[in-house]
Amino acid sequence: MSKGSLRLVITALNENGYGVGQKAGQTLTVARTAPGDQVLVGPPKTTERWSSADLLQVVSPGPDRIVSPCRAFTEGCGGCQWLHLTYSAQISWKQKNLAELLRTRAGYRGPIEPLVRMEKPEAYRNKLSLKNAGGRLVFVPEFDAGTLAPAECLVQTRALQTAWAALRGLKVPPALEQLHLRSNLLGAVGLHAFVKALDPATETALKSLFAALPGAVGLGATTRQGYRLVSGEAALAQTLPDVTASPTWLIPHNGFFQTNAAQAGVLLDLVRREARLAKTDRLLDLYCGAGFFGLALASSAREVVGLEENPQSVAAATNSAAHSGVTNARFLVGDLGAVLASLEGAGGEVSPREVAVVDPPREGLLPRALDALVARAPKRLVYVSCHAPSLARDYKVLAKAGYRGVNCTPIDMFPHTSHLETVMTMEKSR
Repeated sequence: MSKGSLRLVITALNENGYGVGQKAGQTLTVARTAPGDQVLVGPPKTTERWSSADLLQVVSPGPDRIVSPCRAFTEGCGGCQWLHLTYSAQISWKQKNLAELLRTRAGYRGPIEPLVRMEKPEAYRNKLSLKNAGGRLVFVPEFDAGTLAPAECLVQTRALQTAWAALRGLKVPPALEQLHLRSNLLGAVGLHAFVKALDPATETALKSLFAALPGAVGLGATTRQGYRLVSGEAALAQTLPDVTASPTWLIPHNGFFQTNAAQAGVLLDLVRREARLAKTDRLLDLYCGAGFFGLALASSAREVVGLEENPQSVAAATNSAAHSGVTNARFLVGDLGAVLASLEGAGGEVSPREVAVVDPPREGLLPRALDALVARAPKRLVYVSCHAPSLARDYKVLAKAGYRGVNCTPIDMFPHTSHLETVMTMEKSR
């Protein structure tokens, strides 16, 4: 054993995906470990929030540890956390950690359904993020692992694998800091470049890169002055497999879309079922983004009103509605709390026939938005969360305001990571 190193037995995985062990009364978190592992770790590193240690050696593996099938993961790629775990173990720990968090922190007493696992948890990720390292594009490492440019990635879609194979050998301009790629089900690829400045030489180099990329349909660039289209089409058309009457979402190259199309269809069908919309209902699509839920559920409701702070997302939702022939949806831009409070029907005149779908960012509902939602008092609330701790915090407030959690279903949107999507349905007590 080297000086300061410790032997440790990993007993659990926490909600952030790290192995947890106890040593001399101190709780340590260790990345890339599995329950049952006996490990050798470096000296503890303590912050205000937690104590951690670096994994030096797995002395004896736990029962759920496997040899990672991905060389990039072994070399330190940060795209996946859990490629050293069996998929069954991943599902089990996600389910366990979610239940413990909601029961203990939020006081949720409703049912928690079995986590919806992915049938084939590979080649699902439709977004690839790369950075410039000395004129070559590389993966973003989790640790200080130098430059990573693996020949393949097990979780990227086939279209992005093909695009990456072409990019690996290309020289990129110095002004290019990052390049994000997004694919769709048809194999088309949109590109979003982050550049220091879009001077003529850089623009020419980016256009050459775009022309050399198989399946590329459009390229946009963000500088300190903002975003603009550089070449090709302005948006990437997204659809979902096995979704009844799926609309087409027109997503700008710097916009957001669900990263896992197969599971996004599962998520959409679940939200549709939980919303239980009637033709007389108004659907409030809060934090609507580019209209992912609102456009798909519009045919089940009297009308859809989407609220979002990002003007570009609202423009994308409006364009997608026109493209898909959705005539009963409108999308408004502004602070969610302020717009919701001023929306027709506020001030005690709210129809009991409102249902809200809420899909906030990781930080959850901001206080003003939460207050406005409570005041609005929709009869049913379907909360879609990508970060369970913020869901637990918001549920406590909503429960005090008279909402009762009637169902909770987790979905494995991000296999081989600790992240999951959670759909909680709440109803207003009479």
